[in-house]
Amino acid sequence: MSIYVICGAVLVILTVIYYIDQRTKAAGKDNNNAPENVSHQTADGECCGKHAVCEKQKLAEARMRAAQYFDDEELDRYKGRTSDSYDDTEVEEFRYVMYTMEQNEVREWMECLQARDVELPDQLKDEAWSMMNGI
Repeated sequence: MSIYVICGAVLVILTVIYYIDQRTKAAGKDNNNAPENVSHQTADGECCGKHAVCEKQKLAEARMRAAQYFDDEELDRYKGRTSDSYDDTEVEEFRYVMYTMEQNEVREWMECLQARDVELPDQLKDEAWSMMNGI
């Protein structure tokens, strides 16, 4: 009779091990099938605000899109310049363009500049972020 008890116990242990193994594999499949590029945007396309990557991701995606212009083709001559290398006259050119657009266009304009490899002058970054955020 003890052989039957031992065999029964071994069978139960093997069944438990098999069950745990199958659950682990199923959980792994669910994680592998999860989308890698989870959207952090609401239904209207706006960033949900819960993730720091949203703004950086939007700016990075701008490089992949075709350049859009905001009557600022003259700023292309600053392509490749660093944001800290502009003099006051050059900064004023950027400022003039920025203040001739609507507040909701500033983000797109900054994305456009980035796609064209034109860096916004350091002196205007705070102003641009304030305009984008309605401050």
